[in-house]
Amino acid sequence: MASGRQPLLQFKAGRCEREGNTDTVNPDPTKGLVYMEEEDGLMHFYWKNRTTDTVVEDLILFPGDAELITVPECTTGRVVMLKFKSSSQKLFFWLQETNTDRDQIILQQANALINQGMDDEGGQFDDDVAME
Repeated sequence: MASGRQPLLQFKAGRCEREGNTDTVNPDPTKGLVYMEEEDGLMHFYWKNRTTDTVVEDLILFPGDAELITVPECTTGRVVMLKFKSSSQKLFFWLQETNTDRDQIILQQANALINQGMDDEGGQFDDDVAME
């Protein structure tokens, strides 16, 4: 992890690549890990290759600008999409956790972190504080 602390959320997930300009995505078989951390007042969304232990994606998520949702059109796997509201950017991942019972909890926790910055226990994000 970037800072050596426990991430706010982490789950095993591989990436999916879009097939040209189509709406079809194909799973990359690479074992991956998504994790989220707050760093310098910003929420980071990381994707790391679990085989090489290399961080491939480091995205900064602004509160309310993105959401992690299931892709209902995917009937053969557990594909989720990180969809940005301020742009047309969409990133696709396939859940690699063996326990499917956690899927909805993962989505809820990720979206809570995206929308609120941090949970109440972290306490460092305060959107009501004005910069002077």
